[in-house]
Amino acid sequence: MTKNNFTIRSIPFALAIFFVFLPVFSFALVNEEGVDKFRKSVNSILSNNCLRKNNYGVKIYSLDRGETLYEIRSKQLFIPASNAKVLTTAVALKYLGSNYRFSTEFYTDGILENETLKGNLYIKGSGDPKLVTEQLWLIVNELRNLPIKKIKGNIIADDSFFDNQKRIQTWIKNPGAQAYEAPLGALSFNFNTVKVYVSPGEKVGDRPGIVIEPENEYIKLENNAQTLRPGKRHRLIVNRVDKEDHDLITVSGGINIGQPRAHYFLNITNPTQYALSVFKSYIDLSGIMFDGQLQRGKVPDDAMELYIHESEPLALALRGLNKFSNNFVAEQILKTIGGEHLGLPGSTKKGLRVFTEYMKQLGYEPGQYSIYDGSGLSRQNRLSPEILVDILRNVKDDLSVYPEFVTALGVMGVDGNVKNRMRKVASSSKARVKTGTLNFVSALSGFFQSKEGELFAFSILMNDLKCSNRRAKKIQDQIIQKGLNLQRIPTGSVLIDDREKSASTP
Repeated sequence: MTKNNFTIRSIPFALAIFFVFLPVFSFALVNEEGVDKFRKSVNSILSNNCLRKNNYGVKIYSLDRGETLYEIRSKQLFIPASNAKVLTTAVALKYLGSNYRFSTEFYTDGILENETLKGNLYIKGSGDPKLVTEQLWLIVNELRNLPIKKIKGNIIADDSFFDNQKRIQTWIKNPGAQAYEAPLGALSFNFNTVKVYVSPGEKVGDRPGIVIEPENEYIKLENNAQTLRPGKRHRLIVNRVDKEDHDLITVSGGINIGQPRAHYFLNITNPTQYALSVFKSYIDLSGIMFDGQLQRGKVPDDAMELYIHESEPLALALRGLNKFSNNFVAEQILKTIGGEHLGLPGSTKKGLRVFTEYMKQLGYEPGQYSIYDGSGLSRQNRLSPEILVDILRNVKDDLSVYPEFVTALGVMGVDGNVKNRMRKVASSSKARVKTGTLNFVSALSGFFQSKEGELFAFSILMNDLKCSNRRAKKIQDQIIQKGLNLQRIPTGSVLIDDREKSASTP
């Protein structure tokens, strides 16, 4: 009898408990509804025939909640293309630090007397990936103001900070003159590229006007092109040919009269000789007298320091690396990581050993991924969306790294090579991304913030595309736009209605 009375009396109490917690129950339903709607939308977007081989993987992870919002084939390995730079950037910031600076050092084995350097001038490079025209002019000006007005000796380049490997072994064996395949070197200038300007002549049949920037003795020109009448088609071909002791720029074909000036970026073949030659042309322009030879060698142990130039902080160099996906910068940084952490000379192999060390900290053994370079140009690289998201999670948890890391990423619709993507989306700047593109490969990884302010890390890797990269990028953008608009609790939800009713009950 007592037992039955307890059961009967407990029913109203149970009902009361149910109604008290009804808003929480409604919240769960609404929450699942919002996530389910997002997942269905992404599934629909990924059903595009561009991805009909299903060779793609996606992972979207809530950094605020510590849970996966969406994933498909997230553990499968794919060619990441330039999304490999996500790993390079993370390791660079963790092992070198955001304020790391590359130095270009100047020494002499002689003496500076009466504005004359009586001895050899040594230039020692340390892999600065951003030693460009403006920086070299500043260096020459500093030397001139020591003051040096005359050099009675040779100018000798010391590039021993790196090994002698100028290219990555897994890259294409016979590369062309494309700027994105520039060689590597401890003493490098202008990303080891030259810019060639071609302007039509004054009349039909004239040779086009050609300007090479920077002008120097290492680069020579062969102009066999012609100025053509309007409407006549003849492809203009600008190429670079390795001649061992110099590079030859060849220009052939034609350019139409009245056509705007064209420009081309080409790589060079010998970084050290190129940097020396440009340096010589700059000291000539500055008025420093020099008639010696340009050589390659090492700084003597007893040499006297003249001047040390420091680069901009690594954090700034990483912006060029990621926003414009600069392969040269990535590989120079990889070699520097190896040299600084495992001893000189810096090499790609040593840099990759540091990558392995970092990946082990994340719980990944070498057999679970493959990485052969720092830029992602190698088609033998293999990463998964989950690995990339784990790197992003690790970065987000480290305040000494995260601010500089996220600042280095491209801002959707605002800058870098994503400046023209999602420009009409009002909240596009809440997506910070790294792109990746190779033939039949497209990738996008990074962070985005939803309409409710929730922060997500994501990775989208697409291989064996059956459409153009332009269409693949559109698919990626559609997914990110859905993420930006994600609302776990839609306006007018049951939860909000319940709260409003509760508040209005007398």
